[in-house]
Amino acid sequence: MIVRDELAGWIASMKSFNSGARAFWIEAYRGRPYRVERKTDPDPIVVPHLAVAVYGGTQPDKLARLLREGDDGLLARLLWVWPEQIPFRLGEQPPRVEWAINALDRLRELDLQRDDPPRPILVPLAVEARGSLERLARDMQRRQQDAAPLLRSALGKARGQALRLSLVLEFLWWCAEQGVLPPPIRIGPRAFAAAEVLMTKYFIPMAARAYGEAQPTTEHRNAAVLARWIVRSWPEELHPRQLQREVRLPGLHTAEQIRGAAEALVASGWLRSPHRPTRFGPRTQVCYRINPRLRSQNAWVGSCSSPDACRTAQPQ
Repeated sequence: MIVRDELAGWIASMKSFNSGARAFWIEAYRGRPYRVERKTDPDPIVVPHLAVAVYGGTQPDKLARLLREGDDGLLARLLWVWPEQIPFRLGEQPPRVEWAINALDRLRELDLQRDDPPRPILVPLAVEARGSLERLARDMQRRQQDAAPLLRSALGKARGQALRLSLVLEFLWWCAEQGVLPPPIRIGPRAFAAAEVLMTKYFIPMAARAYGEAQPTTEHRNAAVLARWIVRSWPEELHPRQLQREVRLPGLHTAEQIRGAAEALVASGWLRSPHRPTRFGPRTQVCYRINPRLRSQNAWVGSCSSPDACRTAQPQ
């Protein structure tokens, strides 16, 4: 376990002495075997289950700098908490320290399977909770389509983090039970339902708030949303009024917002300047033609995930 008062210092120092240190900590999220080859020692270091818990805090301005370093998945492995400030009050009741120690001491009763080498005990998800897991996973995939890059990575980790939280909750409840009960052998529906609420109602909004420090401007964000819709739909033309009535993209609720995003894509070469078709009747409508060269570059533009990436396409 790593406990740091300043997480930004820990993350920023990862590459100071070893270029592969950041990749090492990314691997430490999974709990899988890890092998270290060293030039000075013929015998490698083998970690059967590389799993590290990290806890700490940082200041908003330092967090913003960390978010600008790029998205390699490290930050998405953290559950962010950025609550509103509350008025300071001194506690009036002493904490139940003895009860907490007795409850957590029950975790010491747990042991690895007595193999050679020892291996963890698997605690599977109950069959009754699998439908909830699938629903959560599909919801996160849907929200990923229109999310900015950093939040998209966090949404991609939400399914696994909900499973981890459900396991923690299951064992915390067991710790708090009175009497002598065997440890849980599965993650029940109640624990996963509580973890799902934690993820969707708290930790995902907290991640969106934390990543907001590194979000692009509203104009660039709207342009990226519109670009991703173009990549998914491949229309020949873009009609702002039709888009407003029928598609309803996130952040593009008014004709002015849609035209602003479209003009940004005109500057990037994704769209042609608007013309006025006559097939919609006597009332003239603004219409943007999609640059036909986008189709020939569809393998590239399919990865367009940010306004900067959209601007670099520049098809002529």
